[in-house]
Amino acid sequence: MHLRVLFRCALCCTKTQQKDIQVKLLSRTPTKPGDPVELECAIKDNSFSDSGVSWVHQGKDSGLRFIMFISSISRVTHASDVDKPRYGGSKGPGTYKLMVKSFQEKDQGEYYCIVIRNQMLHFSSGHQVFLPGQHQPLVEAAQCKENCMPPPSNAHKTWLNCDLYIWAPLVGACLFLLVALVVTIITCQSKRTIPCLRQSPLHPKPPLPCIRSAMYNTKYF
Repeated sequence: MHLRVLFRCALCCTKTQQKDIQVKLLSRTPTKPGDPVELECAIKDNSFSDSGVSWVHQGKDSGLRFIMFISSISRVTHASDVDKPRYGGSKGPGTYKLMVKSFQEKDQGEYYCIVIRNQMLHFSSGHQVFLPGQHQPLVEAAQCKENCMPPPSNAHKTWLNCDLYIWAPLVGACLFLLVALVVTIITCQSKRTIPCLRQSPLHPKPPLPCIRSAMYNTKYF
C-alpha cells in the first residue's frame, strides 16, 4: 500500500514528463478473457532513445508489478515472477510495445512505461485496461493531489521531516566516533604507566624511578 502511494505521488509530481512519454492502446479493448491486448509506449524526446523502457502494471487489487524491460537494441528481459509465454515486447522507431497475448482478469488495471535517464526516473502517462463492466478508476485526481501535495500553509514545516532522516544518522555517527576517540586516548595513556610498575616474578625489583629518587635524596656526611 505504501509503495502504491509513493508511486502515485511520483506521477503527480512528474506531469510535465508525461508529455514526452505516452502510453496508448493499439488493439481493441478486450471484451472477454483471453483476448489479445497490445499497448504502445511512444517516446517523443530523442534523448531517451537509447535508454530502454520498463513496463509496469498497477493492478486494481494486487498493487504494482514489474513486467519487463525492453532495451534500445530490442532485447526483452521479463520479470522473474511473470508468465513469459503470455507477455511479449518489441521496439520500433521511437516506440516500445507490450503484448498481452491472453488478457485475464488479473491483468486489469493501469499500465505505465518508465525510462531511466541520468539516474532519474521518467514516467509516462498511464492507460487503463479493463474488461466490460469492471472499469474502476484507480485514483482520482483530487485524491492524488490531496495525498501528495501538502497545503501551502504548512510548506515551511516540511523541511523538518526530510532533514531529520538525513541529519539524525550523521549526528549518531559523529557521537560514535567521538566516544571511540576518547576511549582510545584513555587506553593509550593507561598503557604508558604500566612499564614503571612492572616487576619480574622471579627477580622482584623496585621500579627504577623509585631507586633513582632514593639515591638523589641520600645525604652524605
